[in-house]
Amino acid sequence: MAIAARRTVIHVLMIAGLSVAGAPPGASAQAPAAVAQPAVTLKAVIRMSIVKVDAEPLREGERPSPYGNFGPLLSRLLTPEGPVNIEYLIAGERTRADVQGRLATLPRGSVVLQQMGEETIRVLNPNNNTWYEIPANQNLGVLLGAPDVTIEPTGERATIAGQRADRFRFAQVLRVPAPEGTALPADFPQDLRLTGELWSTDAFAGASYAGVFKTLQAFAAIPGVEALTAGGRFPLKIALRSSIMPGYEIRSEVTSIGPAAADPARFTVPRGYQKIQPPVGGGG
Repeated sequence: MAIAARRTVIHVLMIAGLSVAGAPPGASAQAPAAVAQPAVTLKAVIRMSIVKVDAEPLREGERPSPYGNFGPLLSRLLTPEGPVNIEYLIAGERTRADVQGRLATLPRGSVVLQQMGEETIRVLNPNNNTWYEIPANQNLGVLLGAPDVTIEPTGERATIAGQRADRFRFAQVLRVPAPEGTALPADFPQDLRLTGELWSTDAFAGASYAGVFKTLQAFAAIPGVEALTAGGRFPLKIALRSSIMPGYEIRSEVTSIGPAAADPARFTVPRGYQKIQPPVGGGG
C-alpha cells in the first residue's frame, strides 16, 4: 500500500476513534448563541478501548479489502497502553478533559481546556507544568464532510452508569479526505462506512442542561453528533466498527455521570505553567 494511502486511512481512523472518546484536541470550537441561564456543570467519566471481536464473514463473491488490516495498528497508536479513562467537566460554554492514560499523542495525565468562541484550545501537561495552544478551527467535521447518518431504535433497554439507556443501531458514511497534492491508488476508498450500536439516555434532556448539550455538540467533533444527541439524548455507550479494521471494535462507555460542583479555576491554565510550542503534528 502506498505510504500516502496508508497515512490517510490511519488519519481517518484516528479521527473516528478520538471522536468516539469525546472531545479530542483539534475539535471545533465554534460558538452557538449563548444560553441565558445559570450554568450547570455535568461530570462524566468515559472509558475508551479498542477490543478484538469476531470479524463478520465476507459475503459470497466479496473480496477482503486491501485496506482491512488497520485494527492492530490503530490500537497501538490510539491506546498504546490499553484502555483509557477520560474525565469530562462541561460547565456552560467551557469543557475540561482529564486524560487518565495514554491517548494518541497525549501523555498520561494531559488536560484539554476548551472555551466556546475562543480561537485556541489549551493542552496542559501537569507532569512538567507546561502547556501549549492549538488552533480551534481544526474542525474535524469540516475535514470529513457532513456524514450520511442513519439511526434506528432496537427496543432494547439497559442500565449504564446508573441511567436507563435505550439501544440504537447506527450507520454513517464519511468522506475520506485526500491529502493535497497526493495521488492515491485507484482502488482507494472514497468513503468510509462506520456501523455500530449506541446506548443513550434522556435523563439530562431538561431545560437546565440545554447549555451542556450546545457545548457538547460544538466540541465533541463526532461526525453526525446532532443526530446522535437529538432530543437531548446523552450517549452513554458507543461501539464502532468498520470494514477497514475487521475483527476490531472501538468502544466508549460512560462509567459515571451526573451534576457536579466545579471550581472555575479548573478551566484555566494554572499559574506557574510555562507555555511551550506544540509538539510536531500537534498544532497543525
